[in-house]
Amino acid sequence: MLARITPGPAGFHIRTLECPACDFVDQIAVELVDPMRSANTLAWFQSELRAPT
Repeated sequence: MLARITPGPAGFHIRTLECPACDFVDQIAVELVDPMRSANTLAWFQSELRAPT
């Protein structure tokens, strides 16, 4: 489970994941991306997304 998010190197943050069952801890660096500017979101907006009628 996600335990915490802390600042990392420029353009990244560190996610710390912990298992409550076995006490395993893992850390990964994740790139900071504005979700409204990500390639997936932009593609979604340009596809079949339509306002309700």
